Amino acid sequence: MRFPSAVAGLLGLLALAACGGLPSEGPIRSGASRSPGEQVEAAVDYTPDGPRPGASPLDVVGGFLQAMQATPLSTAVAREFLTDEASTEWVPEKSTLVYGVYALQARTRGARAVRLGLTDTDKLGSRGQWLIERRVAGRGVERTADEVRYRLSLVRERGQWRIADPPDALIVAKRYFETRFAQHFLHYFDSSAQILVPEPVYVPVGEQAPTLLVRGLLGGPAARLAGATRTFIPAETRLDDLAVLVSEDGEAQVPLSADFAELDAERLDLALAQIGVTLGQVPGVESFQVTVDGSPLDLPGEGTNHRVSDWPEYDPWVVWASQELFALRDSRVVTISDGASRRVTGPAGTRDFDVRAIALDLAAEEVAGISRDGRTALVVARDLAGVAATQAEPEPVRSGASDLLDPEWDIYGQLWLLDRAPGGAELSVGSGRVRKVEAPGISGRDVERFTLSRDGTRLVAVLAGKGGDRLVISRVKRGEGGAVRGLSRARDLPVGALGVTSIRDVGWRSPGSLFVLTEPSAGLAQLHVTLVDGSSKPGDVGSEAEILRREAVRLVSAPTPGLPVYVETRRHRLYQLSENGRWIPTATERGLTSPTYVG
Repeated sequence: MRFPSAVAGLLGLLALAACGGLPSEGPIRSGASRSPGEQVEAAVDYTPDGPRPGASPLDVVGGFLQAMQATPLSTAVAREFLTDEASTEWVPEKSTLVYGVYALQARTRGARAVRLGLTDTDKLGSRGQWLIERRVAGRGVERTADEVRYRLSLVRERGQWRIADPPDALIVAKRYFETRFAQHFLHYFDSSAQILVPEPVYVPVGEQAPTLLVRGLLGGPAARLAGATRTFIPAETRLDDLAVLVSEDGEAQVPLSADFAELDAERLDLALAQIGVTLGQVPGVESFQVTVDGSPLDLPGEGTNHRVSDWPEYDPWVVWASQELFALRDSRVVTISDGASRRVTGPAGTRDFDVRAIALDLAAEEVAGISRDGRTALVVARDLAGVAATQAEPEPVRSGASDLLDPEWDIYGQLWLLDRAPGGAELSVGSGRVRKVEAPGISGRDVERFTLSRDGTRLVAVLAGKGGDRLVISRVKRGEGGAVRGLSRARDLPVGALGVTSIRDVGWRSPGSLFVLTEPSAGLAQLHVTLVDGSSKPGDVGSEAEILRREAVRLVSAPTPGLPVYVETRRHRLYQLSENGRWIPTATERGLTSPTYVG
């Protein structure tokens, strides 16, 4: 009992998402992201037709796009539309393009070139990861403001037109992608191997998902994540068979190369945790067994069969973190249960803790507070032993600030502070006395809120700007013991429906998604959901929550499954989000401020 190389062939298997349906006549063809594949049920095999004799260049290109929606996944038919040389050299594994609208054009009926235009495009990388950068490079590709264009050359081979220069990409209709692909996570460890860090990828739903996820995991973290994540799976490890097979009773067979068997017991346990938690996302997978050269691999003391739920101590939401709800009442820290508040033991609950905002570390053993003038950050122990240390004084860890935002704690017991200084935001981190840390794209900006992920690898901030508020995300890189070495440059995350300009707060919904509290108009509050990889877009992210007809000032959420979500209004009333999306006023007493979960 336990307590608290690039992915070879990934997108080759992804390949067969669909492209738009193509009219059969005319020199110019166009359409939206509807696909004939939508007429095929997801569980039904679909084998598209190969090139027909005498097909024109336009028909050949259309057939090539159609062939990339085969089910189950295969590029065999798509390659029939290419020349022999192009079929050998085509590498669709490099990327996948998801488009909203396509257009095909041949200037004359017998032309040797066909122009393919794709608009409203997004791009996935070789691991199935969503790429925020929307520029697309490759041979024969051009980029305009809203369109990716390919000029495809065709030549005659054995009397038939064939494509000579296909782009090294899979071209996928958006509606097909939305119905056939699902977001999952590859799980790597943080730098100190305390917790698993989820990295989002998109893979097709169905029996291919376990294979694709294991292949992605074996590829290791992306180079840009060095210092933020690590893997315990040897870099040379490969799948030793074509697929990960799942039996009727939910056991996955994972055949790996001999490199995996060279791990010592401690590292083997960590590597198996990565595999188990990653496979545990796939519906129906309950357990797994790793084999090397056909023989089951034995973990000392645990055997050869492992439940995917065997590693709860590494869950990204931190299972050992306190689930209590805390707040301030009469300048003292209290816990809230069933609408009633109770002072915590120790100095934070028995003495005047004259602060405007609080945060508790994940174990709820230390309390950080921000003075009422916002210039000082204080830390005091919460005495869980029940000894009221009434003489203990809160220790200042940051003094002389301008305007400190609500603090945050990380899994390493370090306090994160952000000061709204005259020259822009200044970030500082540490245990005891904090030190300044540069956060490119956040430091020096007008920051209104910030939050840190439970795994300690993602920092999200709300930036104020002339055109409205923006949400940005940065990755945290650490050294030994969790010391912060630096942060990656922050990038934008899409927020809510079109027209969102005022973000009041942000908090974690899950390890891979965030709640964003917005103000659609004065006196109203609306909750949105956005994904950490940026794959959600303006207009297509949201939650089932109704609009709250109150002025909300604070969001209270945590990535722990099952914990209630609250908002605090300007009048210090708490409203809870119900399962049906309604906001229900709670029975908590008036006068409570700064409600918060740990972190």
